[in-house]
Amino acid sequence: MKVIPPQERFFNFEDSERLKGLFLKACEVFKDYRFIVLPSLEVYDREFYGENPFVVGSLQDDSLLCLRRDWTVSIARFLSLQRNMSLPLRVFYWGNVFSPGGNLESYQVGVELLGDPSVEAEVEVLKSIAEYLRACGFQDLTLSLGHVAIVEELLLRYGHEYRQAILQKNFSTLSSVEPLKDLLLAYGGFDVLQSFERKYPEFSAYCQRLREVAERLEGIRVLFDLSEIRPKDYYTGLVFEFFHPKVGQPIAGGGRYDGLYKSLGKDLCAFGGAVYLDLLLEV
Repeated sequence: MKVIPPQERFFNFEDSERLKGLFLKACEVFKDYRFIVLPSLEVYDREFYGENPFVVGSLQDDSLLCLRRDWTVSIARFLSLQRNMSLPLRVFYWGNVFSPGGNLESYQVGVELLGDPSVEAEVEVLKSIAEYLRACGFQDLTLSLGHVAIVEELLLRYGHEYRQAILQKNFSTLSSVEPLKDLLLAYGGFDVLQSFERKYPEFSAYCQRLREVAERLEGIRVLFDLSEIRPKDYYTGLVFEFFHPKVGQPIAGGGRYDGLYKSLGKDLCAFGGAVYLDLLLEV
């Protein structure tokens, strides 16, 4: 009897129908965003795919082929080659991402807003993702907001060896450095911003940015997590995650990544995020 390996994700008829519905909802909610389709196979580039790509083969010139691991990077690689783009540019995508560890394949839908550095751009994307999640039946949402620059400046001051401890929310390791401990404890409502800003006034501009965004998100429950830095290292500003009480991990996430396009030779700011569709199917 043949057994399907646990790493392979097979969708039954019911889940496949739900995925179709999730795609149609995306087309409806993100109707003002241009839909983009990109190849799943990409030529491996160590700078953008790291040391552990999902390599599946090679070309005649010995270039390695890997499966797409990150939609944001793939879109940036493509759009950085385009000339005379009309800005701001709004795109949305739908498709799979691959990983050599854990689940081999998963599905995402996401939006990217390029060429607009404003608070309004961040609010627009966050509202659009919240609208999409609600259209898919997820009403009781909590949005967590942070700012990568706060974490990065403290790591520059106290040592990047604490990065993993911050990612893991490791209080034991961080308690030896008071500002990093305070960073980990800075979780909650607007009073958290006020308290942190009072103790560390050098971060007032970042706290004010978070405050301005949150105040414009009417009808969305917002909490602040100043220790949030996201697993990807290309984020440069505000970062976010959406949570739902029936799912034990974030169902969507993203942020501002103004440096990614500059590394590809295009001076372009961007803000976006993805919804993790596999998790939606669990509810």
